[in-house]
Amino acid sequence: MAATRIFFTTDTHGSNVCFRKFINAGKFYGAHVLILGGDITGKKVIPFVRQPDGSFKVDHLDREYVLADAEQVEALKRNITDMGYYPYVTDQQEVEALASDPAAQEAIFKRLMKERMKECLDIAEERLEGTGIQCYVQPGNDDEYDIDELFESGYKRVVNPEGKVIQIDDHYTMISTGHANITPWNCPRDVPEERLEAIIDAMAGQVTDFDHCIFNFHCPPYDTVLDQAPQLDDQMRPTLEMGGKPHMVPVGSPAIRRAIDKYQPRLGLHGHIHESRGSQKLGRTLCLNPGSEYGEGVMRGVIVDVEKKGVKSFTFTSG
Repeated sequence: MAATRIFFTTDTHGSNVCFRKFINAGKFYGAHVLILGGDITGKKVIPFVRQPDGSFKVDHLDREYVLADAEQVEALKRNITDMGYYPYVTDQQEVEALASDPAAQEAIFKRLMKERMKECLDIAEERLEGTGIQCYVQPGNDDEYDIDELFESGYKRVVNPEGKVIQIDDHYTMISTGHANITPWNCPRDVPEERLEAIIDAMAGQVTDFDHCIFNFHCPPYDTVLDQAPQLDDQMRPTLEMGGKPHMVPVGSPAIRRAIDKYQPRLGLHGHIHESRGSQKLGRTLCLNPGSEYGEGVMRGVIVDVEKKGVKSFTFTSG
């Protein structure tokens, strides 16, 4: 059998343009399998506040826009959507009411988040129909559990692989989790190391051939080139070294590192740490993190060709 081509990307954080690039990457790169490895929803709602004269006031990226032209409004909405944020049309009265109602703010955010996610899944299903390409889209630690139900809407080409043992071709199985070790932001799927280890072991216990297994774990293994991030001080600001460079420290998961050392899968696919694009061998296991530049609309990814005897090749992509 010829090699199976996998296209892997991660940390798109609600960016419409990056998700569309991900789906189009199947045909563009000749991939048989598409994998989006976590952190797939956005972080913020951007209000478009209707003014008495019919214009809209928008605060975005430390700049105030006052837009009267409908085309300008739609263009800014597209820009915000491509960056992964959620535009929301409102008025000053609602803004003032929401200011003292965190529950209502959260409800709006979750509604917009689910609407965007369903739109993306619908697009993926439509564009992949008849292609033979299988697509796996996994929530990450930054994603609310509310979106999980969306994957149960009868999609055939798009699967959430969380917690499953999946046969991706004649030889390779894949186990997946978007959970991560505890972060300073206490994200929805941050869990203690012991629980993360239990999640992994429960899946690994169903694998019979680790020589032909892929670990699709959103969080990278601890103390590798894949998990280096700026150390933060008590105010959540990066600490600096002499010369003004950020002081980088490992922030990945020891549980994931132990699992890779223990089980030695053929391939590890990771994300989570946007600035740590790279590759590293841990024993037999090739571990990859393509990094992320979703905010600029750039999709970073990696093409991996796997065959029965192992990983044939891998190539990082950006576009």
